Amino acid sequence: MGHHILLLGGTTEARALAEHLAPRSDLMVTLSLAGRTLKPAAFPVPVRVGGFGGAEGLEAWLREHRIAARPDARWPKCVRHR
Repeated sequence: MGHHILLLGGTTEARALAEHLAPRSDLMVTLSLAGRTLKPAAFPVPVRVGGFGGAEGLEAWLREHRIAARPDARWPKCVRHR
């Protein structure tokens, strides 16, 4: 098993990315959902539901699971303009 990726998602784009990455034997992908959906759809990768307990909790989870990348696909169409 290679790099572990935490995919933040729940959107159509997150599903597409999970489906694209799932067959790769050099990656382990975990999809994280916020927990606002009572019955989330099935995904082709392991899913964790719920918050991390703030920034410190997220940092601890990333370290504990040796996450190599954390793409955020929650709101891919939102762009922050300055």
